[in-house]
Amino acid sequence: MVWKKTACVLCANACGLEVLVEGNRIVKVRGDQDSPISEGYICRKGNHVAYHQHHADRLLHPLKRVGDRFEQVTWDQAVEEIAARVQGVLAEHGPRAL
Repeated sequence: MVWKKTACVLCANACGLEVLVEGNRIVKVRGDQDSPISEGYICRKGNHVAYHQHHADRLLHPLKRVGDRFEQVTWDQAVEEIAARVQGVLAEHGPRAL
């Protein structure tokens, strides 16, 4: 097991975390005392980041709505299609639309 420094991504505060990792799984979490942002503080969400990271229903691949269902697509396809739609919004409505 090894402690790794990271940041929480569950809200905009991005609190500093230290996570104990065993076999590519988070097994324990604590606040990072060296973090200039949070100085060791973590909220309930950050303290339970392993639950969200390893949840059985967590999406692991991009999905695209096709009719009334979702189909798995590649990351390249997802990024290309999203970029094309954003470019369309920019062309039609200008950069302030984003």
